[in-house]
Amino acid sequence: MDEEVGGRLRRLRAERGLTQRELAEPHYTAAYVSSVETGARTPSGDAMRHFAARLGVDTGELLGVTSPRDDVRLDLDIAAAAADFLAGTGSAPKMRRLVRRAEKIGRHRQAGLAWMWLARFTEGDARARPVAAAEAALAGDIPPYRELAAALRANVLIGRGEPHHAMHLLRTALDASLVRHPHPVLLLTLHAYLADGQLRLGETAKAAHHAEEALRLARGSEEILAELAGNQRRLAESYLGEGRLADAVAAVSALHDLLHERALRPVLARCLFARALNRRADDLEGALADLRASRAAAPDHTVTLELADVCRELGRLGDAAALLSEATEAIPEDSPLSASLTFQQGSLALARGDLEAAEAGFAHAIDVAALHDTRGVLAASIDKAGELLRDQGRFEEAADLLRHGLLLLGAEEDVSQ
Repeated sequence: MDEEVGGRLRRLRAERGLTQRELAEPHYTAAYVSSVETGARTPSGDAMRHFAARLGVDTGELLGVTSPRDDVRLDLDIAAAAADFLAGTGSAPKMRRLVRRAEKIGRHRQAGLAWMWLARFTEGDARARPVAAAEAALAGDIPPYRELAAALRANVLIGRGEPHHAMHLLRTALDASLVRHPHPVLLLTLHAYLADGQLRLGETAKAAHHAEEALRLARGSEEILAELAGNQRRLAESYLGEGRLADAVAAVSALHDLLHERALRPVLARCLFARALNRRADDLEGALADLRASRAAAPDHTVTLELADVCRELGRLGDAAALLSEATEAIPEDSPLSASLTFQQGSLALARGDLEAAEAGFAHAIDVAALHDTRGVLAASIDKAGELLRDQGRFEEAADLLRHGLLLLGAEEDVSQ
């Protein structure tokens, strides 16, 4: 035990750049400090209080008892590991070690936060375990922390194809938070996940409402958030070094909020997409800006195709062509998105006045959409192809196409009459 106390004394003295004499004065000698650091002598209570005061720590920290300073240091270590995850260099074993460290000293909140970071960066079915562990660790904590874990649970359900259950969890959490605990990062999280889930359900207007709320609460781009987080981390370290524990606690709390917001960037990209879909009716330029921002934040083939379509509507045919060319390289033929891609290629050819290419594009889109059972694209392709034929006076071909299309969409056989 004396060796452990001596080791902590030596480490803390070195961290502060103090010599043994500087730590000892005015009541003790350098030789005495040396003997304590090597474990040769057991320091008295007065000596421990003197050393703690000179080092700016609690005596409990020298004795190895958990102190508020330990809590701040643990929070900072979790933040550093989380920042590594966000930078793409995270280590799951390192974060698990922090979980065990928090659990060993009974710090359930820190353990829960570490489990949440593990959950965010775990793929597939394995994600459910860290989410459950986070929920268990935070079950007795204040609502903002509990609800953050619940939001992650909802996100897992959305990924599993259970958006209705997820929406119930999120709406319940949001209603409770708005009334009692309107924590900004929690509200941002709940609105963002609600927007994503309702977008998947095809409820575009509701998704756009929550997307607008989430984007209103967001504080800036990834670059701005990273810079703010870096500044906040240095501030917390500085306060901790100066022994200003209350200020350090506040700084580290703000740091974790910034890191949690950074982790939401892919979901916020979906919010931009949801808002863009709602804007298309009366604000094409606004939709264009949102789609570009969404694509920059989290590249997505669906966003690329939507962006190409908006560019076409605005007459920016070169931009639309470049985006569709990129999508052609990236979207595999067996993907349902290939139906939307071929439809858009036909629409672009029509916008350019190339009727032959447009007709071929829509015909191909009908085949691909039927193959993948993407009924919305199938109906749109039939409509556009039929309109193109009618405009050219090819009414019999248009009627044949319509009959064929209705059969593909599941109409009865007697439509041929």
